[in-house]
Amino acid sequence: MTTWKPSAGRAPVGAAGTPDHGRPAGDDSPTVRISARGRPVEDLPTEMLPAVDPGRSSGNGGVGDGLALSLSAALGPIAGLLSWVIAARVMPQAEFGQASAVVSAFILVAGAAQLNLGVGILRWLPGSGRRAGRLVWSSLLLIMPLSGLIGLVYVLVVPELARTAAGPDGSLALGVVLFVLAAAGWGVFVVHDFILVAIGKPWWAVWRNGLFAVVRIGLLVALCAYAGLGAQGVVLSWVGPIVVWIAAGSAVIWALVRRYGRRALGGVLPGRREAARFLGPTAISQIGTTLLYNQVTLLVILRYGPETGAAFFVAWQAVTVIDIGATFFMNSLAIHVAREPHRLPELAAAARRRLLLLFLPVLGLGALLAHPVLSIFGEGYAEVSTILQLLLLGLAFRLVVAHELGVRQAAGRAMQYATLQLVSTLLVLLVVIVIPVRDGSPDQALLPIAIGYVAVQVICAVGVRIRRQTKLEVRP
Repeated sequence: MTTWKPSAGRAPVGAAGTPDHGRPAGDDSPTVRISARGRPVEDLPTEMLPAVDPGRSSGNGGVGDGLALSLSAALGPIAGLLSWVIAARVMPQAEFGQASAVVSAFILVAGAAQLNLGVGILRWLPGSGRRAGRLVWSSLLLIMPLSGLIGLVYVLVVPELARTAAGPDGSLALGVVLFVLAAAGWGVFVVHDFILVAIGKPWWAVWRNGLFAVVRIGLLVALCAYAGLGAQGVVLSWVGPIVVWIAAGSAVIWALVRRYGRRALGGVLPGRREAARFLGPTAISQIGTTLLYNQVTLLVILRYGPETGAAFFVAWQAVTVIDIGATFFMNSLAIHVAREPHRLPELAAAARRRLLLLFLPVLGLGALLAHPVLSIFGEGYAEVSTILQLLLLGLAFRLVVAHELGVRQAAGRAMQYATLQLVSTLLVLLVVIVIPVRDGSPDQALLPIAIGYVAVQVICAVGVRIRRQTKLEVRP
């Protein structure tokens, strides 16, 4: 049975062995001492004390939550690939490139505005108890207006995005509104998944994303294949479901979080300094991740033209599906370390084994099927099958980086996490920006970029293995 031992100056332990979490909200005292299963444990940050069921064990090392997060995260890009197949069949390749630029742009804006609060919720919600509602809503009400504001600035700077969203007969103002709605809604859409996992409803996130994908693809067929709206139809097939899902999903989240808080035994929120220490560096690194997933394709479209850019976009989407799935799988480690910090080395090793077992076969299968899968989009897209195979090879090395990022994040090593993420992202962006544009077919033009991506991932993976620390412990 777990025994909680307060540090000097802390409130006494309750009769049931649960610490009294009723300290003032502004108290930034960083640590308490605990003993788990008879073994001493390092000082732990107060936000990681479980306010609900302190003795709870993840049992399976987090594979259930990790798989649910991976599936819910991957459903979006997978549905995106299916919808892009439809779009490629009903619109010219150049118009396809314009539509993909709008989608990449608002996802880029939304990802940058999330400030890594999704993972912060995974770390802090288990200990927030009756204050769970305050944590959740303060996060969502920060992300949504921030996403909308950044989206407004972005689309005013790049008005071509608004023109594509508005369609040939629509006003520029309509395009701006559609872009801002998409950015603001998508900013909190992904965070809803983290909330569901943190309150013990991980598979709700999977069903939610699956239904969203089905509706979005159905709208795309109706708007593009039948109504002939082209690139504007692609944008509308995103904006409509986003608005509806955020409105309905927020109501569901409110009810679930309220019920979760009522069952709690007290609870604490991180102090401002404690939250800033984690969110500051990791929010910057999340911007780096968002740039990696979305800005790379925008740069290629701008430098190589919409047709070559469209072919690269499809190949990059396939890579992004797997990369996001691996990242979200490792994100789930944060919540299990929050519940059982003394098991960090064990949980990290289990996560590495499962990550490789789940994703390496997927990469191999993707490389084998690269040409036939891209042929579904059309012959112009199949020309980059070699590029896709090289990108998947690089992604195999990136799995090492993804695991290390997940471990550093779960252990609270925010600055080390941010450094690794930013270095790996900036090196890829540097490759895309610096390599001269080559003439020729898409596979010839894009070959240096693919080789550069592989080289970056090999360098980062080797660097991670060389600098790996022998002792894993949780930091405040």
